[in-house]
Amino acid sequence: MFRSIRHRLALFTYSWHAIGPAAMLRNSLRWSLDTEARAVDSGFDARHGTDTNDDLTPGEAEIPVERRTAATMYLPTMDQDLDAMLAALPWSDSLRNDATFVDLGSGKGRVVLLAAMRRFREVVGVELSPRLHQAAADNVERVRAAGALRSEVRLIHGDATSFATPAGPVITYLYHPFRQELAAEVVDGLVESVATSPRPAAILYCHPTLQPRYDATIFDRHGVLQLEGEGARRTRRFALGWSVWTNRAWLEGA
Repeated sequence: MFRSIRHRLALFTYSWHAIGPAAMLRNSLRWSLDTEARAVDSGFDARHGTDTNDDLTPGEAEIPVERRTAATMYLPTMDQDLDAMLAALPWSDSLRNDATFVDLGSGKGRVVLLAAMRRFREVVGVELSPRLHQAAADNVERVRAAGALRSEVRLIHGDATSFATPAGPVITYLYHPFRQELAAEVVDGLVESVATSPRPAAILYCHPTLQPRYDATIFDRHGVLQLEGEGARRTRRFALGWSVWTNRAWLEGA
Protein backbone atom coordinates (compact mmCIF):
# COMPACT_ATOMS: atom_id res chain seq x y z
CA MET A 1 0.00 0.00 0.00
CA PHE A 2 2.73 2.46 1.00
CA ARG A 3 4.65 1.62 -2.18
CA SER A 4 1.56 2.45 -4.25
CA ILE A 5 1.07 5.75 -2.42
CA ARG A 6 4.74 6.69 -2.94
CA HIS A 7 4.44 5.91 -6.64
CA ARG A 8 1.30 8.00 -7.02
CA LEU A 9 3.00 10.93 -5.31
CA ALA A 10 6.08 10.54 -7.51
CA LEU A 11 3.86 10.35 -10.60
CA PHE A 12 1.92 13.46 -9.56
CA THR A 13 5.13 15.44 -8.96
CA TYR A 14 6.66 14.28 -12.23
CA SER A 15 3.52 15.07 -14.27
CA TRP A 16 3.19 18.49 -12.66
CA HIS A 17 6.67 19.42 -13.92
CA ALA A 18 6.70 17.44 -17.19
CA ILE A 19 3.42 18.51 -18.77
CA GLY A 20 2.50 21.45 -16.55
CA PRO A 21 -0.36 21.94 -14.09
CA ALA A 22 -2.79 23.34 -16.67
CA ALA A 23 -2.43 20.42 -19.08
CA MET A 24 -2.47 17.92 -16.23
CA LEU A 25 -5.68 19.30 -14.74
CA ARG A 26 -7.28 19.72 -18.17
CA ASN A 27 -6.62 16.12 -19.16
CA SER A 28 -6.98 14.32 -15.82
CA LEU A 29 -10.69 13.56 -16.23
CA ARG A 30 -10.32 12.53 -19.89
CA TRP A 31 -7.38 10.34 -18.92
CA SER A 32 -9.23 8.65 -16.07
CA LEU A 33 -12.14 7.80 -18.39
CA ASP A 34 -10.00 6.38 -21.21
CA THR A 35 -8.74 2.93 -20.27
CA GLU A 36 -7.21 2.38 -23.73
CA ALA A 37 -5.06 5.50 -23.42
CA ARG A 38 -3.79 4.36 -20.01
CA ALA A 39 -3.12 0.80 -21.15
CA VAL A 40 0.47 -0.44 -21.25
CA ASP A 41 -0.19 -4.16 -20.81
CA SER A 42 -0.26 -5.78 -24.24
CA GLY A 43 -0.09 -9.27 -22.77
CA PHE A 44 3.63 -9.43 -23.56
CA ASP A 45 4.67 -10.18 -19.98
CA ALA A 46 2.05 -12.89 -19.58
CA ARG A 47 3.24 -14.57 -22.77
CA HIS A 48 6.95 -14.43 -22.00
CA GLY A 49 7.26 -14.28 -18.21
CA THR A 50 8.95 -10.88 -18.35
CA ASP A 51 8.59 -7.64 -16.37
CA THR A 52 8.05 -4.68 -18.71
CA ASN A 53 4.72 -3.17 -17.63
CA ASP A 54 5.16 -1.03 -14.52
CA ASP A 55 5.78 2.65 -15.19
CA LEU A 56 8.55 4.50 -13.34
CA THR A 57 9.37 8.18 -12.98
CA PRO A 58 13.01 9.24 -13.58
CA GLY A 59 13.57 9.36 -9.82
CA GLU A 60 12.11 5.90 -9.27
CA ALA A 61 14.24 4.60 -12.15
CA GLU A 62 17.33 6.02 -10.40
CA ILE A 63 18.33 8.21 -13.32
CA PRO A 64 21.39 10.25 -12.23
CA VAL A 65 20.21 13.41 -10.48
CA GLU A 66 21.92 15.73 -12.95
CA ARG A 67 19.99 14.18 -15.84
CA ARG A 68 16.52 13.78 -14.33
CA THR A 69 15.16 17.10 -15.57
CA ALA A 70 15.94 16.04 -19.16
CA ALA A 71 14.55 12.52 -18.76
CA THR A 72 10.98 11.31 -19.21
CA MET A 73 9.28 8.53 -17.30
CA TYR A 74 9.47 4.90 -18.30
CA LEU A 75 6.44 3.62 -20.18
CA PRO A 76 6.47 0.48 -22.35
CA THR A 77 5.61 0.62 -26.03
CA MET A 78 2.50 -1.26 -27.10
CA ASP A 79 3.29 -4.06 -29.56
CA GLN A 80 0.91 -2.76 -32.22
CA ASP A 81 2.55 0.67 -32.25
CA LEU A 82 5.93 -0.80 -33.16
CA ASP A 83 4.23 -3.05 -35.74
CA ALA A 84 2.63 0.01 -37.37
CA MET A 85 5.89 1.97 -37.53
CA LEU A 86 7.86 -0.92 -39.03
CA ALA A 87 5.07 -1.48 -41.56
CA ALA A 88 5.36 2.20 -42.59
CA LEU A 89 9.13 1.96 -43.08
CA PRO A 90 9.67 1.69 -46.88
CA TRP A 91 12.61 -0.73 -46.74
CA SER A 92 12.94 -4.08 -48.45
CA ASP A 93 13.13 -7.20 -46.31
CA SER A 94 16.78 -7.71 -47.22
CA LEU A 95 17.71 -4.14 -46.22
CA ARG A 96 15.81 -4.43 -42.95
CA ASN A 97 17.45 -7.76 -42.16
CA ASP A 98 20.87 -6.16 -42.69
CA ALA A 99 20.09 -3.21 -40.41
CA THR A 100 21.02 -2.65 -36.78
CA PHE A 101 17.96 -1.78 -34.70
CA VAL A 102 18.79 0.66 -31.88
CA ASP A 103 16.42 1.59 -29.05
CA LEU A 104 17.69 4.74 -27.31
CA GLY A 105 16.20 4.87 -23.83
CA SER A 106 15.39 1.17 -23.98
CA GLY A 107 13.91 0.91 -20.48
CA LYS A 108 13.00 -2.61 -19.45
CA GLY A 109 13.61 -3.88 -22.95
CA ARG A 110 10.18 -4.55 -24.41
CA VAL A 111 10.97 -2.98 -27.80
CA VAL A 112 14.42 -4.59 -27.78
CA LEU A 113 12.71 -7.96 -27.37
CA LEU A 114 10.00 -7.24 -29.93
CA ALA A 115 12.67 -6.23 -32.45
CA ALA A 116 14.88 -9.23 -31.65
CA MET A 117 11.96 -11.55 -32.37
CA ARG A 118 12.36 -10.29 -35.94
CA ARG A 119 15.42 -10.59 -38.18
CA PHE A 120 17.97 -7.77 -37.84
CA ARG A 121 21.76 -7.74 -38.00
CA GLU A 122 21.72 -6.83 -34.30
CA VAL A 123 19.39 -5.22 -31.77
CA VAL A 124 20.93 -2.71 -29.37
CA GLY A 125 19.34 -1.14 -26.29
CA VAL A 126 20.87 1.92 -24.63
CA GLU A 127 19.61 2.88 -21.18
CA LEU A 128 20.92 5.36 -18.60
CA SER A 129 18.92 4.03 -15.63
CA PRO A 130 20.73 1.22 -13.78
CA ARG A 131 17.42 -0.11 -12.50
CA LEU A 132 15.83 -0.29 -15.94
CA HIS A 133 19.00 -1.64 -17.53
CA GLN A 134 19.12 -4.53 -15.07
CA ALA A 135 15.44 -5.27 -15.62
CA ALA A 136 16.07 -5.37 -19.38
CA ALA A 137 19.02 -7.72 -18.93
CA ASP A 138 16.87 -10.09 -16.86
CA ASN A 139 14.07 -9.95 -19.43
CA VAL A 140 16.38 -10.59 -22.36
CA GLU A 141 17.97 -13.56 -20.62
CA ARG A 142 14.59 -15.09 -19.89
CA VAL A 143 13.33 -14.73 -23.47
CA ARG A 144 16.66 -15.84 -24.94
CA ALA A 145 16.61 -18.98 -22.79
CA ALA A 146 13.14 -19.76 -24.13
CA GLY A 147 14.53 -19.66 -27.68
CA ALA A 148 12.22 -16.86 -28.82
CA LEU A 149 14.87 -14.48 -30.23
CA ARG A 150 15.89 -14.37 -33.90
CA SER A 151 18.50 -11.58 -33.59
CA GLU A 152 21.47 -11.00 -31.35
CA VAL A 153 20.88 -8.49 -28.54
CA ARG A 154 23.36 -6.09 -26.96
CA LEU A 155 22.38 -3.96 -23.96
CA ILE A 156 24.42 -0.88 -23.07
CA HIS A 157 24.18 0.86 -19.71
CA GLY A 158 25.10 4.33 -20.87
CA ASP A 159 24.17 7.75 -22.20
CA ALA A 160 22.37 8.05 -25.53
CA THR A 161 24.23 11.30 -26.29
CA SER A 162 27.57 9.46 -26.33
CA PHE A 163 26.36 6.39 -28.22
CA ALA A 164 28.23 5.86 -31.50
CA THR A 165 25.80 5.08 -34.33
CA PRO A 166 26.67 1.62 -35.73
CA ALA A 167 28.06 1.14 -39.22
CA GLY A 168 25.74 -0.13 -41.92
CA PRO A 169 22.00 0.47 -42.24
CA VAL A 170 20.48 1.61 -38.94
CA ILE A 171 16.98 1.99 -37.52
CA THR A 172 16.77 4.12 -34.37
CA TYR A 173 13.72 3.91 -32.12
CA LEU A 174 12.68 6.74 -29.78
CA TYR A 175 9.71 6.42 -27.46
CA HIS A 176 10.04 10.02 -26.27
CA PRO A 177 12.84 8.99 -23.85
CA PHE A 178 14.01 12.53 -23.02
CA ARG A 179 13.05 16.16 -23.46
CA GLN A 180 13.28 17.91 -26.82
CA GLU A 181 16.65 19.63 -26.23
CA LEU A 182 18.39 16.33 -25.53
CA ALA A 183 16.56 14.66 -28.42
CA ALA A 184 18.00 17.30 -30.77
CA GLU A 185 21.50 16.45 -29.60
CA VAL A 186 20.91 12.73 -30.13
CA VAL A 187 19.39 13.17 -33.59
CA ASP A 188 22.26 15.49 -34.58
CA GLY A 189 24.71 12.70 -33.71
CA LEU A 190 22.85 10.23 -35.92
CA VAL A 191 22.63 12.70 -38.81
CA GLU A 192 26.33 13.51 -38.58
CA SER A 193 27.18 9.81 -38.66
CA VAL A 194 25.14 9.01 -41.79
CA ALA A 195 26.21 12.23 -43.53
CA THR A 196 29.86 11.33 -42.95
CA SER A 197 29.36 7.71 -43.97
CA PRO A 198 26.27 7.61 -46.26
CA ARG A 199 24.03 4.60 -45.66
CA PRO A 200 20.32 3.96 -45.14
CA ALA A 201 19.04 5.30 -41.82
CA ALA A 202 15.63 5.66 -40.22
CA ILE A 203 14.14 7.02 -37.02
CA LEU A 204 10.92 5.61 -35.62
CA TYR A 205 9.46 8.11 -33.15
CA CYS A 206 6.48 7.43 -30.89
CA HIS A 207 5.21 9.68 -28.12
CA PRO A 208 3.01 9.01 -25.07
CA THR A 209 -0.46 10.46 -24.90
CA LEU A 210 0.08 13.49 -22.68
CA GLN A 211 3.69 14.40 -23.45
CA PRO A 212 4.22 17.33 -25.86
CA ARG A 213 5.60 15.71 -29.02
CA TYR A 214 8.95 16.65 -30.51
CA ASP A 215 8.79 19.39 -33.10
CA ALA A 216 9.48 18.22 -36.67
CA THR A 217 12.56 20.45 -36.82
CA ILE A 218 14.26 18.00 -34.46
CA PHE A 219 14.41 15.56 -37.36
CA ASP A 220 14.46 17.55 -40.61
CA ARG A 221 16.49 20.67 -39.93
CA HIS A 222 19.70 19.34 -41.55
CA GLY A 223 17.96 18.18 -44.75
CA VAL A 224 19.13 14.58 -44.31
CA LEU A 225 15.99 13.03 -42.82
CA GLN A 226 12.52 13.42 -44.27
CA LEU A 227 9.11 12.31 -43.08
CA GLU A 228 8.11 8.98 -44.67
CA GLY A 229 4.92 8.24 -42.78
CA GLU A 230 2.93 9.01 -39.68
CA GLY A 231 -0.11 7.72 -37.87
CA ALA A 232 -1.72 7.19 -34.51
CA ARG A 233 -3.40 4.56 -32.41
CA ARG A 234 -6.67 6.21 -31.51
CA THR A 235 -8.37 5.62 -28.20
CA ARG A 236 -11.64 6.97 -26.88
CA ARG A 237 -10.29 10.46 -26.17
CA PHE A 238 -6.67 10.55 -27.35
CA ALA A 239 -4.40 9.73 -30.28
CA LEU A 240 -1.05 8.08 -29.53
CA GLY A 241 0.99 9.36 -32.44
CA TRP A 242 4.07 8.13 -34.27
CA SER A 243 6.19 9.15 -37.24
CA VAL A 244 8.82 7.51 -39.44
CA TRP A 245 11.80 9.48 -40.80
CA THR A 246 14.41 8.25 -43.31
CA ASN A 247 17.29 9.58 -45.38
CA ARG A 248 16.09 7.80 -48.55
CA ALA A 249 15.58 10.97 -50.62
CA TRP A 250 18.88 12.43 -49.42
CA LEU A 251 20.73 9.25 -50.44
CA GLU A 252 19.11 9.26 -53.87
CA GLY A 253 20.23 12.86 -54.43
CA ALA A 254 23.71 12.45 -53.01
